[in-house]
Amino acid sequence: MLTDITNYNLPYQDPTSENIKKFILNQIKHKHFVYLKPEHSLELIKKYTNNKPLEVDSFINSWNELELDQYMGDGGKYRKRRYSTLSSDVTSGKVKLEDHQPHFQTKHYNNLNGNIARHYEPIKSEIIKSEIIKSIFCLSHDLFTELSPKGNWHIETHQFRIEATDNQVGKPTPEGIHRDGVDYVVMLCITRINCIGGESTIYDKNKNKLSSFTMKSPFEMVILNDKELFHGVGSIFRKNKEKKSIRDMLVITFSKK
Repeated sequence: MLTDITNYNLPYQDPTSENIKKFILNQIKHKHFVYLKPEHSLELIKKYTNNKPLEVDSFINSWNELELDQYMGDGGKYRKRRYSTLSSDVTSGKVKLEDHQPHFQTKHYNNLNGNIARHYEPIKSEIIKSEIIKSIFCLSHDLFTELSPKGNWHIETHQFRIEATDNQVGKPTPEGIHRDGVDYVVMLCITRINCIGGESTIYDKNKNKLSSFTMKSPFEMVILNDKELFHGVGSIFRKNKEKKSIRDMLVITFSKK
């Protein structure tokens, strides 16, 4: 049985990729979110690459080349990011990169940085076209199309780095408990270095707490239905006061066009 996010003590067996997909779909249909251990998400990613070699190190290291987010309404300098927009067709299943465009959310969904067209540097070509991220797109497309088969998908992809230093606390979600204003959200842990805090919490539509967990390992994955749930992440602090604290995440959202 796969490990459910609400119960880490279930007996563990190595599942097949098909079992993982069935588990994901069942969890999202009935609980609106799912947690995957790194070995499960990597198994699915490898399946979508036909077991081609994955450039994991270069993928993870690309988070060292993000740009400072200049749009923080609180004046914070703790977030770096890159951003790209894609789309996918439910008939062909093909995912394509769209012309670069600003990121926009209304104040209803982002009370800190909403109602502003935010222009970020695009994700580097070698990363957005890498086997790893292409596989995540195709996996997500297949899952979400099975859950919602009508209409094509608008996809937004964010590389985030949150930093905590002696001058600032790192805030992964400075807007607080929120929804992103999309259909589905994929959150993939990339790196966590010298961190205390950063607990993720899932809430129902009435903001009642459903589950809390801390993503610590590369390729831990959470998928959630944004129309049914709220979510938020606590601030990060330095464990070792002599070093910077870093939390790197890949966040991908799918919305119907």
